[in-house]
Amino acid sequence: MGNSTGHGRPGQRASDWRAHLPLSGPGPYAVADGRILTDGLEVIIAAHCNLRCRACAYLSPVMPVMTAAPATIQRDLAALARYYHSSEARVLGGEPLLHPQLVQVLQAIRASGVSDTIRVITNGLLLARMPTSFWHLVDEVSVSVYPGRQPGDEAVAAAARMADRHGVRLRLKYFHYFRESYSESGTRDVTLVERIYRTCQMANVWRCNTVLNGYLYRCPQSAFLLSIIHQPGSQADPPDGLKITDSQDFAQQLLAFLESPEPLRACGNCLGSVGRLFGHTQMSRPLWRAQQQDHTEELVDWEHLDTLERHPEMVVRDTSFLPAPHS
Repeated sequence: MGNSTGHGRPGQRASDWRAHLPLSGPGPYAVADGRILTDGLEVIIAAHCNLRCRACAYLSPVMPVMTAAPATIQRDLAALARYYHSSEARVLGGEPLLHPQLVQVLQAIRASGVSDTIRVITNGLLLARMPTSFWHLVDEVSVSVYPGRQPGDEAVAAAARMADRHGVRLRLKYFHYFRESYSESGTRDVTLVERIYRTCQMANVWRCNTVLNGYLYRCPQSAFLLSIIHQPGSQADPPDGLKITDSQDFAQQLLAFLESPEPLRACGNCLGSVGRLFGHTQMSRPLWRAQQQDHTEELVDWEHLDTLERHPEMVVRDTSFLPAPHS
């Protein structure tokens, strides 16, 4: 499998003045040349998916079919790029390879200059269909492999050849476990909501800042969760995100928004990084939400929450690093 060669594309010079500045983890965001700096920016280009993973953190199994227009993506990212820069743009969904204009989307992200590189995160089931132009535009493809739903050996081998040919890094990550992602019933315990938010790796350590439909969110869950629980198929109003604008005070607003110690409205139902661990499984769409009806207190991994509170500097790897269960 090939290593990224770094194609000398727009935004790459940012790495020079980002040296030795903190890009992720607890604490303040790095700022240089008037721009907020991060490791990665998540760009949601398709809300739906061709899998039905139980407790998917992006709620893809119950999201409506939705794809972001390339023009909208370029508008939002070009405006954001004046105040924000990331090492990589993480293109995902849902399943991003379902987007009918994927090449145009990648071109829009590249043209915006919001990141040094582009990484596509996919389940890989449609990877064999990707044209040469797709491989020319990406720097890395990260395939999330799930038990019983993985791409075939021939498809993986073909993707590896295309990656080598175009200097693209291809990485396979095997997920045997998920964590409970949210509760339909939520909790009235304000202190528990604050504890979950403070220990949330996605918002505060991994910093999965997410762009969707003209807004920037601290995490992807806050972009989707309220719209499913309160108004299925529609965006929550007002959203938990910050509207992207090209204005004099936007950089200050953005920094204050990202560093805010206050939980979001979605945190009242979200389990952050401390949901109970369980073996990965697929779940039919009609039954998917029924599995999340328990209150937050019943779905929390209390031992893991305690560990994260005692070690706030801890960076937790995702569940792909957990070994497969014994058969």
